[in-house]
Amino acid sequence: MKELLRVVVLFNRTTCTFESAEVFQELDEKNLDDFERLWRPALQTRRNEFASWAEAAAASAQDSHWNWVEQAKKANASLQYETFAIECCGETQGLMLVDVTKFARVDGQRGRELVYIERIATAPWNRPKFVQTPLFKGVGRVLLGTAISLSVGLGFKGRIGLHSLPQSESWYRDEAGFTDGGYEQAKMMQYFEMNEAQAAAFIADH
Repeated sequence: MKELLRVVVLFNRTTCTFESAEVFQELDEKNLDDFERLWRPALQTRRNEFASWAEAAAASAQDSHWNWVEQAKKANASLQYETFAIECCGETQGLMLVDVTKFARVDGQRGRELVYIERIATAPWNRPKFVQTPLFKGVGRVLLGTAISLSVGLGFKGRIGLHSLPQSESWYRDEAGFTDGGYEQAKMMQYFEMNEAQAAAFIADH
């Protein structure tokens, strides 16, 4: 059942003010309807403007093939997954799917439980490379903080991991404070992890 976890603020770039937003655990019909009506058409239209995946990724349309309805079904059918949503101004601003059965890989915490972020996305209208004037700033940071909080609640001490698209690698490494775990050939993506200290620093800074 969908549960309100906390109330946060997002920065509205258009009005230069902060707006109240709600973070929920588990997606409901409202979130899935927003995805089908608002997210998917915009993502698919933008993706069709480019001949290659790399070009689409550079324009933040790399996830046009993600089906959040199917992700929600997968999560509801298994204790392995959890889903989260951020809502603001009556619309779904961000979505996240995590796997709570993975283990750390980097030195110093290898083999310890962590929360693995399998999917994380902000609404198309919030993406600087997707639209000329993006709306809300801070959705990704709130979702990462939510993953850290889940990790703490599960006894994993804030440890999280994820694979990054090329255009986001420097942000995870230099701004969010993740450890670069190296390139994974199977996924053709760079892997990143946060340890307990890094997670605490991220929460303190955000």
